Amino acid sequence: MTAATFDGWVPIRLGWRDAEPYVDWCRIGENRFTEPFFSGTIDRCLRHPFTLMFRRETPLEELGRWREARPGIRPTGFIFHVSRCGSTLVSRMLGALPGSIMLSEPGPVDDVLRSHWKHPSTSDQQRVEWLRGMVSALGQPRGGGESRLFIKFDAWSLVDLPIIRAAFPETPAVFLYRDPVEVLVSHMRSRGMHMVPGMVEPEMFGMSGKEAASLPPLDYCGRVLARLFDLGVAACRCGQAVPLNYSQLPGAVESILLRSFGLTCTPEEGKTLEGVARFDAKNPGFIFEDDTERKNREVSELIRECAEKWVVPLYQELEAIRAGGSPRPQGASP
Repeated sequence: MTAATFDGWVPIRLGWRDAEPYVDWCRIGENRFTEPFFSGTIDRCLRHPFTLMFRRETPLEELGRWREARPGIRPTGFIFHVSRCGSTLVSRMLGALPGSIMLSEPGPVDDVLRSHWKHPSTSDQQRVEWLRGMVSALGQPRGGGESRLFIKFDAWSLVDLPIIRAAFPETPAVFLYRDPVEVLVSHMRSRGMHMVPGMVEPEMFGMSGKEAASLPPLDYCGRVLARLFDLGVAACRCGQAVPLNYSQLPGAVESILLRSFGLTCTPEEGKTLEGVARFDAKNPGFIFEDDTERKNREVSELIRECAEKWVVPLYQELEAIRAGGSPRPQGASP
């Protein structure tokens, strides 16, 4: 199979058959990733009858061959986050910049990173090579003129930061976070999948399946959030990511985030960013309204106690790192 036969196709899922990994592909042609999440663009393309009729599966090893024949755009910047902290706004702003490909929580990348949970024989080196191939395939120029590739990982991908860094050691990254009380309020309204035991492996967050199932929802959310914050602290402390607080958005996208990625904005691009920031990130048909005050009105004593027990010290540490303070010594317990 030649490299040309992959033109216009993107991987959408990593599957397994008889312990052998394969890639499920979707033809998107020159369509850009414009929805708030990667899955939204794929769903839109799959609604087209032609796309539904013509599907493709290949062995996973084809990714490596395509990468050798036609490397995709080298990643420009990574976004890590604790969830419900403005990461979707950031990804939409970056995706609106001319010449940019924005992959927002791409499922195939998550499939690669978590492949060892489904098949424990999968080695770290395999995951590194598969990740390089997957990102290369997803980062192919499609409409012409693309030169920048941004990836917003799922919140729990922080657990696999060593794999990501082994694959892409030089790609700059930011770590987005928010007051943990406000994050918990959002998840108690409607929990993200990683906040539901069993949807994402609880062992990733330092809990057994039995322990996770025994915890009340709020306590489980608090434990998961603490794990994400702790990983973010570690990444920022050693310089693998730049801390960015929700309270700094949207202005920090141009003043801090792009600078961290080694980029600058033209006046026209700055106006584009401002235009995107006016609208709700997940529902672009609505004008953005800051919900900080509303979330704080919804805080119960139990939520506040949970945040203070598990997460607030880590949040304060991130704030100290962001302000140029002294982070805790290497090896200290959270």
